[in-house]
Amino acid sequence: MMRTREEIQEKIDKLNERIRAIKALDPEEITNEEKVVLAGSELEAILLTSVLDNDEETVRGLLKRYADRGEILDRDYQKAHKYNQIQKKNELHAMIWTNDIRVDTYKWVLDEEETDI
Repeated sequence: MMRTREEIQEKIDKLNERIRAIKALDPEEITNEEKVVLAGSELEAILLTSVLDNDEETVRGLLKRYADRGEILDRDYQKAHKYNQIQKKNELHAMIWTNDIRVDTYKWVLDEEETDI
């Protein structure tokens, strides 16, 4: 079962409030943690906005696509770890992080996650 348009919009509004609050801070005083929260919130808001008018089948297709991609990224990360490829591991870590946000967001939209994102 997919969340309603209203639930998705409410989540977008909350994310936008969080984004505005962090951006209102003095840029020199924003912590690394706040920068990560900002980036994650911006990505999640974009993803939610992009699926706002999609049907369940489309969102399920996106979820499958990014879940499959996550498996590939995890394998690539393990390979980079095995060969001690530090730069490649760092790049893959960032890609895994953003991919995980996508997967969690689509699961939330499909109401498949028990925890709130």
